[in-house]
Amino acid sequence: MRPAAQLASLLAEKFVTTWPPDLMQICKDLGLRVRDVPAKGFDGVLIRSRNGQKGIIAVNGSIREYARKRFTIAHEIGHFIIPHHRLLGNVCEEGTIESFDSRLNRAEVEANEFAAELLLPTAILKTRFNLNEFSLHQIAAVAAESSTSLTATMRSFLEMTALPCALVWSVANQAQWCARSDSFKFFLPLTELPSEASFAARIFKGQAFSSEFVPVPANAWLDNSTAERVPVLLEHSIPLPNYTAVLTMLWAYKIDYSPEEHENDGLLEDLAPEDFTLRRRRWPR
Repeated sequence: MRPAAQLASLLAEKFVTTWPPDLMQICKDLGLRVRDVPAKGFDGVLIRSRNGQKGIIAVNGSIREYARKRFTIAHEIGHFIIPHHRLLGNVCEEGTIESFDSRLNRAEVEANEFAAELLLPTAILKTRFNLNEFSLHQIAAVAAESSTSLTATMRSFLEMTALPCALVWSVANQAQWCARSDSFKFFLPLTELPSEASFAARIFKGQAFSSEFVPVPANAWLDNSTAERVPVLLEHSIPLPNYTAVLTMLWAYKIDYSPEEHENDGLLEDLAPEDFTLRRRRWPR
């Protein structure tokens, strides 16, 4: 668990008594007030008191989704709690909150990691997720139960599962960022995605798309150097009209070793200790 997420877990141990957490009560306990404000250009702002002990979280009143507002509040709580953020200006521009784009500045990434763990605690998700199944149905069910977005809930699933899977966030037919499980070792050339062969591209064109995982050519998403290693790549893309976006789930359902790895395996099988000249005359027992 990353440091910002660990801090959220510690905060939850002290202040959270229900799940989903009551963010208004947490803010009250911390000396924070929450206000919806008419605004453009930002999703949330943290305004600290002069001594830094209290503050106001201003949330863009035009945010329509309840889950998005909750994540924004949790994000600003993160800025308030994370020690070295106290020296920063905490105006969070549109597109930074609930984004897991590695190109964001570190403070925004940490605040998002904090918010994700506060709203989607790892300990609770272990009892909710079947980590051997990558399915929109179960992720949507957990998102509804926790009052979080599909994006945040899916990213939490990727943090926990051993399955080789990933998500890609695309806006106006251009991939913006991706997140992946530790076992998804394949390069996603974001500047070239989504490709014409993907279902995500079909959605942006207004064409029909599948409501479940379907096989696609691996090079529809992966670079050619690694696509050969994935004979079965599954894609499930869904439109998010409020953001002119498409959320794509990718699952490397079947993976082949590279030819080099096969060759090395064969060599290892043929090797014997007596084939080497070693300083030690005997192999260790």
